[in-house]
Amino acid sequence: MIGLVSAASWLTLATLSAAATIPKTSFLSARAPNTNVLYVLTNEAQNSVLALKVGADGTLSDGSTTSTGGKGYSAYPPDSYKGHSYQGSLGVLGNFLVAVNTGSNSFSVFSIDESDATKLTQVGQTISSQGDYPVSVAVSEKLSKFCIANTGNKGNVACFSLDQQAQKITPTDATPRSISGGFFLHVATPPQDSYRTLSEILFNDDSSALIATIKGDKQNPGVMSVWPVSENGDISTKRTNSTPTSTKYLSGAANIPGTNQLLVTDYGTDISGAVILSRDAKTDTFAVDHTIAIETNNQITHAVYSPTSQSLFVSDELVNHITEIDPKSGKILNDIPVGTPNEHKGFSDLAALGGFLYALDAKEEGRIAVLDAKSRKEVQSFGAKGLGRFALGLAGWSGIRISID
Repeated sequence: MIGLVSAASWLTLATLSAAATIPKTSFLSARAPNTNVLYVLTNEAQNSVLALKVGADGTLSDGSTTSTGGKGYSAYPPDSYKGHSYQGSLGVLGNFLVAVNTGSNSFSVFSIDESDATKLTQVGQTISSQGDYPVSVAVSEKLSKFCIANTGNKGNVACFSLDQQAQKITPTDATPRSISGGFFLHVATPPQDSYRTLSEILFNDDSSALIATIKGDKQNPGVMSVWPVSENGDISTKRTNSTPTSTKYLSGAANIPGTNQLLVTDYGTDISGAVILSRDAKTDTFAVDHTIAIETNNQITHAVYSPTSQSLFVSDELVNHITEIDPKSGKILNDIPVGTPNEHKGFSDLAALGGFLYALDAKEEGRIAVLDAKSRKEVQSFGAKGLGRFALGLAGWSGIRISID
């Protein structure tokens, strides 16, 4: 049994759900080769996860559809959601998948069948996100923990441990971490625009810090928030904020492996589309190392690092281009047009898995562009069953390794 046990009064068994039986698995257990799967969150009023099969050549085919038991953001009025400028609404932690249910202030956890990763089994029922409008999940396999970021009127970050040996999901703290006040201002639920909202939460490359990117507005700069992680794996409840020079609408982020740096997209300035930031581990503040001007910058919001190309890629929600960036110099390596403007209007999420890039084009009949990370060429434009214009969230599971973007 995996128990959903309250560590404090703010999270009760009633808000979590009843215990559920799941297959016993190990986060670090061997996985069958050639079993790559790409997960997509539909964000429909009845939220679901699409598990798409990935072939040896990177191409996609339909797999399975699993209900989360919660609601996507489309449960709100159609004109209440402004843009797709959030990243990380799905996260893979070992053989488990975590999905946010933005429209019902909850999240869902699934076990992944190692023999067929398109088979998902929900752990219990939906779990309260302990805030309003959850949009992003950060996962750390090193810590066996994950955190959920809420960016509505009750904005906060709630963290949980996923203890495989004790078979329990447990909140790590008595209360969630507030992100209201100070640099972060209260916004409505749902947000009436994307200003002053939390864009993404993620652990840094070595899981020594939990990081959030927060958009500014016309008068205020973007904000980077940090909660340091102690040597014994405790995530601090004390937040440090910094405002990197000349940043505005800080959005999706990608760690640069082996460094204290990450790339963050920024569509709020006239001269940039992204910045590479470095974190001072003593002060937990960020400074700008490189400002990256991207000519096609209409609304660049998502980022991913590809181990295959050892480079960064960013996407624009309004243009069918993907831009490749050198992580060391911040120079643009390639401007990659993907398909035609009629075929792809823009991309609202990115993932890297097994030598390929996956770009989500959420429109009336959503499609996913598959690019070879070496040739930078599109090898497929795939229209998955059940994929529509509200889709947001990509995460990959691999028989060899995990890629989380």
